[in-house]
Amino acid sequence: MGNRRRRRNRHRRRFADLFVFNALERRRKEHDAVTIKVALAGNPNAGKTSLFNALTGQHQHIGNYPGVTVDKKTGYTEHDGMRIEFVDLPGTYSLTAYSLEEVVTRDFVLNEKPDLIVDVLDSTNLERNLYLLLQFQELGVPVIGALNMVDEAAWQGLGIDSKQLGTVLGVPLVSTVANRGDGVEELLDRIVEVVRGGNGAVGRGINYGREIEAERGKLVELLAADERFSEKYILDWVAIKLLEEDEDALRKVHREHRADQLVLRRAGEARKRIRKHFNQDCVVVVGEQRYAYIHGAVHETVRRSFSRDGRVSLTERIDRIVLNRYAGTFIFFLAMFFVYQVTFAIGNSLSDLLAAGFDHLGRWVQAVMLEGAVRDLVVEGVIGGVGGVITFLPLVLLLFLGLSFLEDSGYMARAAFVMDRFFHLFGLHGRSFIPFMIATGCAVPAVLSARTLVNPRDRKITILVTPLMMCGAKSPVIAMLAAAFFHERAALVFWFVWLAGWIIAFLIALLFRNTLFRGEAAPFVMELPPYRMPTLNGIATHMWDRSWMYLRKAGTIILAVSLVVWFLLYFPKSAEIEAKYAAEAEIVRTGVLTGAMAAQTGVDRETVPLSPEQIEAGIGRRLADLDGRRAKEELLHSYAGRIGAWIEPIFRPAGFDWKLSIGLFSGLAAKEVIISTMGIVYGIGDAEPNLEGSIRARSPLKSRMSSDLAYNPAVALALMFFVLIYVPCMPTLVVVRREMGSWKWSAFLALYTLVVAWVVAVAVYQAGNLVGLGA
Repeated sequence: MGNRRRRRNRHRRRFADLFVFNALERRRKEHDAVTIKVALAGNPNAGKTSLFNALTGQHQHIGNYPGVTVDKKTGYTEHDGMRIEFVDLPGTYSLTAYSLEEVVTRDFVLNEKPDLIVDVLDSTNLERNLYLLLQFQELGVPVIGALNMVDEAAWQGLGIDSKQLGTVLGVPLVSTVANRGDGVEELLDRIVEVVRGGNGAVGRGINYGREIEAERGKLVELLAADERFSEKYILDWVAIKLLEEDEDALRKVHREHRADQLVLRRAGEARKRIRKHFNQDCVVVVGEQRYAYIHGAVHETVRRSFSRDGRVSLTERIDRIVLNRYAGTFIFFLAMFFVYQVTFAIGNSLSDLLAAGFDHLGRWVQAVMLEGAVRDLVVEGVIGGVGGVITFLPLVLLLFLGLSFLEDSGYMARAAFVMDRFFHLFGLHGRSFIPFMIATGCAVPAVLSARTLVNPRDRKITILVTPLMMCGAKSPVIAMLAAAFFHERAALVFWFVWLAGWIIAFLIALLFRNTLFRGEAAPFVMELPPYRMPTLNGIATHMWDRSWMYLRKAGTIILAVSLVVWFLLYFPKSAEIEAKYAAEAEIVRTGVLTGAMAAQTGVDRETVPLSPEQIEAGIGRRLADLDGRRAKEELLHSYAGRIGAWIEPIFRPAGFDWKLSIGLFSGLAAKEVIISTMGIVYGIGDAEPNLEGSIRARSPLKSRMSSDLAYNPAVALALMFFVLIYVPCMPTLVVVRREMGSWKWSAFLALYTLVVAWVVAVAVYQAGNLVGLGA
């Protein structure tokens, strides 16, 4: 009996021990599997403590962060099968390490690496509160925004589209009223969803502009050389903190990076360059860019039905007009018209002075060098080709001066915001405005800037239509034609062609959106920086950077192509043509001197004796006629002439002859080459005998073309549109191939722009003839 009782008790103890062990093991495994760590952060007085209490109830613990006296409050709750541990971080306005609270908050995220950050936002003061959220995005941890105190925001007349705001920022947002517990369950649901699905905002959420991003990129490359450092920190974040001269970041690099001296020295040099450019410390520029991004997002998603505070800032008062749905669009096009008006009003005279300078240079070289192919190469190929391009540098400088002023003043960001509505109408993303405006300088960086578009469809459409903009290479060609054939109305015509480029790009984008790339465009946010007077250094830098690209092409690509074009126009020489016209010239001289060619003087020798001056005039007119016909025949006999004659029938419906066909063919390398090619054509020989002076006379290209009876305003306008639209330059096609991943897209871009350019040019030429421009 006793043995049975002992065995029964022993079995009971074993069962109890096993039950307890299994229960403890199960709880340990469940805890290890589903416990997540969430950092609760936010500005002071944003309601973070109230939300922490609503989330954790009585399950709280207060201690200190290691090594500091700052309170560390932790708590936990269970939701949807997960145990969530909340860590209440110290309230802070930013992560710039100016205070101990900021350092503690930042180091906790960097070192402890929580699964998620919940940033508590005061809905009544979003612009200030979102500044901290942008900094959390850069730390590489998923972020959720809790829009707290939405009841107070509504009382103040603020209507917040939280879904749209979250979309444009790339951060999930949940509306809460922490002191009442409203929105807490939804916030917990979103926390679990983000942790399980990984769809919270991670990584960079803002672009700091060309100058800052360029310097940051250089620092990231240096920092990446240390693999151990790269694994520990987010390099983009470290780089921007070095530019802000953040003391804590400087210490981290000094203590932990193996090339710390090099990195710190380069960071100092970068800060000096940025200060010189903006005339402000880098930390100010970075801060302004963050607030600009926030201002754009808030302006797009927050509406005020009424205001309990009548004070309105100057920026807001200006934006009420500039960002108006209707007035804003008119102001944008008016601003661009004013820029072009000033460009032509001042630039034409300066361009003429440069043309006269190259004219004198060509005459001097022609006088000092021995006659022959080498002299013709220098005078016609180099001075006539490259000099003809540089002649229009004043127009390029003034154009970029105006655009740089609009950009640095803060207006261009507003223009992008206003144009976003039109972009969406035609199936384009609002941020496509950025590549479009960059394309006014060069299509190559414009295509590269399309990387900012996250949606692949939006990015591809933008890449394929951006080259239709009037870039710095097309501008001189179109400006020259406008000045040559439209004179006082040159600025209006130039602006009209520029505007037409936008319209054509919109229409083609709409076609692509409805055929090749179906789908909705992603939401858009644009930085709206405060208005400020641009610095002279900043404008000069922007203007020179873009203009230098133009000059660099003149000294490299254009020079090389000009020499090739000159060779194709100069060779092969025909002994038969030279002999034929040499014999005719001799007959002319003999005939005039003996009186047999008196009719060439326009008088009757039998009734009026010929004076020596009349005889010389007769010789000159007759020889000029022979020289013109000889030059045309030599050009048609040349390699380029044969190419031009072969493709002329294709372009004849648009009013283009073989000379323009040669220019357009050479323009495939770079659009500026069209000017140099036409300069070489008119320098080697005139196609028509009616042009004044000798065939070797070197006058400005626009005067030579406008005097050629083969051309008229209708031809010039058709040529402007063709140059605007047709095949982008080779560097652009190469970049498109790299960005799109296949040569087929480059080929498609070249083919469709060529077809569209031909159709538009033909239509413009025929319409021009109907309205009397062909006279």
